[in-house]
Amino acid sequence: MKMRLFFVLLMVVMGVTWSARADEHHVYRVASPDHEQTFAYGTEQGRSWMQRSRTLVAIMKFTNDPFVDRNNPRQYDMFFFSFPQVVLDRDGHLFYYRTPKGREIPVAAKTSGFLGIPEIKLLPNAELVVRKPHGYLSLSLEIVDPGF
Repeated sequence: MKMRLFFVLLMVVMGVTWSARADEHHVYRVASPDHEQTFAYGTEQGRSWMQRSRTLVAIMKFTNDPFVDRNNPRQYDMFFFSFPQVVLDRDGHLFYYRTPKGREIPVAAKTSGFLGIPEIKLLPNAELVVRKPHGYLSLSLEIVDPGF
């Protein structure tokens, strides 16, 4: 009985160790050098991506909803946040981030969207993080290195 319990505990410990190693990834945070000021308590209206001279750019739209009334008409803000560290490859299809050690990690893909209009979408290993304390906008990309 003690031996069986020992093997069960050993398998549990080894299983936890194996799963922890399988979940290890290195995450890079790439901050946009751009900062903007918008409505402190407004809402995000939408976001999209574009290319500006081979770099990735986020377009953020905000509105002063839900604080619209007779004295405060609806207003909109639109801002551009560049990510100069994330560049388009030579083929013009993928945006990459180059790590300090020189490894290239794909971040976004440029595809043919509705009616053939080019569209840029983040890949599953990248996430846009928006910080908005008191309306002061700071954006960063969190990029997971899947091959780490």
